[in-house]
Amino acid sequence: MAMETSPVTDVKISSVVPASLTGENKPRHLTAMDLAVKLHYVRAVYFFKDARDFTTVDLKNITFPLLDLPCYDHVTGRIRNLDNDDPSAQAIPYIRCNDSGMRIVEAKVEGFTVQEWLDLDDRSIDHRFLVYDHVLGPDLFFSPLVYLQITQFKCGGISIGLSWAHVLGDVVSASTFMKTMGQLMSNHGPSKPVYPKKPELAPHANGRDGGNGHAISIKKVESVGKYWLLSNKCKMGRYNFNFSLEQIDRLMAKYDRSFSETSILYALIWRSILNIRGDKDTNVITICDRKTSSTCWNDDLVISVVERKDEMTEVSELARLVASKRREENDVIKGMIDKDRGSSDFITYGANLTFVNLDMCEELEIKGEKPDFVNYTIHGVGDKGVVLVFPKGEFARVVSVVMTEEELAKLKVEVNNMLM
Repeated sequence: MAMETSPVTDVKISSVVPASLTGENKPRHLTAMDLAVKLHYVRAVYFFKDARDFTTVDLKNITFPLLDLPCYDHVTGRIRNLDNDDPSAQAIPYIRCNDSGMRIVEAKVEGFTVQEWLDLDDRSIDHRFLVYDHVLGPDLFFSPLVYLQITQFKCGGISIGLSWAHVLGDVVSASTFMKTMGQLMSNHGPSKPVYPKKPELAPHANGRDGGNGHAISIKKVESVGKYWLLSNKCKMGRYNFNFSLEQIDRLMAKYDRSFSETSILYALIWRSILNIRGDKDTNVITICDRKTSSTCWNDDLVISVVERKDEMTEVSELARLVASKRREENDVIKGMIDKDRGSSDFITYGANLTFVNLDMCEELEIKGEKPDFVNYTIHGVGDKGVVLVFPKGEFARVVSVVMTEEELAKLKVEVNNMLM
């Protein structure tokens, strides 16, 4: 049975600012890739089951020096608008690095231990109740870009819930932010800057041209105004599939060991969605990967599309397409958004059925302790859905799906049938 009423109590919200003046009101211009994902949000929950060598106070206190790092001066900033030369277009947003701070939420769940919570089948409750429901706007000038919710459970367990505006960076960027926090708490600072000191200006800000053509990996949506969240036509749901290592081994043996596990899992879900939707809206998928880089921002994203021919429906055929027929669209996206000059809003996740590989996510470790479970999701997803493939765990690999509730119910049946 779904958990309808929030078990979270004693909620306290406070602001944390850098320990010293960092931003000096400097602007951080948004790139075209930032604008392509501005309506999306990264959410993550880190669970620690037992007594730990750190407290809620420790977590809160470490955010002061964390935000003091020069590489994070924009994280505590606020959205502002740059005048647009085209009077018919919207003002182009940027981040004013003005040390306004991030929000810390302290809360309690007294009815569950962490283990009892994790034993529940519905993993959507992690993001519904343990991450603050944070969206930019409608008062953009005062909307924090990051919320961190620290929730104390019965018998000493804890969860740390991160809500991170995607305009700051992708899932890997968010995980790097959390890893850096863990390093500071463990008394050894980050080995290298995690953001470039001087990120490039957006093409519309410095006059460079992007690529030509029309990107099919992003979708123009009705203007959201000053409330940066997509309005879905249908109610969206979340579900985590747990593929045991034995199941994955059987899948690899059944289809083709020459493909990566990720390609097989992408193809399996794609095939299942084909069974649900038919050919409609499933001939093109989007894949979000990442450059290998020491920096963490949206321009490190690699957004590609894969197009299916009508006769290709088998998992092995789809896996071959995923592995060898990707067409990168970064330059075309940049060209489209440059030419648009801020007059439109776009979505990336859910414009097509979208797959995201989380293998490059950084691991949080605090004073030698690692989370017992980490649950990621994307908020603000389009109706065609998003599929996140988590890094391989000790016993299983998690595949998290955000999709319309009607299709999600059918997908559970399809995936189970594919595994039989």
